[in-house]
Amino acid sequence: MSDLSIRLESGQGDTVYEQIARQIRSRIVSGDLPPGFPLPPVRTLASDLGVNLNTVARAYRLLEDEGFVRIRDRSGAEVAAPREETSADAGERFREELRSVLARMRQAGMRPEEIRRAAEAEIAALAGARGREGSRG
Repeated sequence: MSDLSIRLESGQGDTVYEQIARQIRSRIVSGDLPPGFPLPPVRTLASDLGVNLNTVARAYRLLEDEGFVRIRDRSGAEVAAPREETSADAGERFREELRSVLARMRQAGMRPEEIRRAAEAEIAALAGARGREGSRG
């Protein structure tokens, strides 16, 4: 957990800010970046990656909107602790997002069994990350 190394790839379907957010999100979910971990200042990360300040700021705002990061006024951003419970409204919104992703996977030509295996693999990976968090301490 020494540094926040991010690799940007041109020609990928995602925008630069989405690539940044995806990689940070992945490190948070894996437990590599624990709650309270300070993220690099926007200016520093933008300079390190050779991108505009607004690109990194947009990635951080997206992560904040998703609940992965807490942005503190003038003192930077840090990894947010997972919420204990999800409201019924949020749960329904997540199910709608999941249905949309599953529909796109099906429309892309994946068979139902392929989609099921992919979903189960992701759930297992999340459970593994949660298990590693519990074994720390």
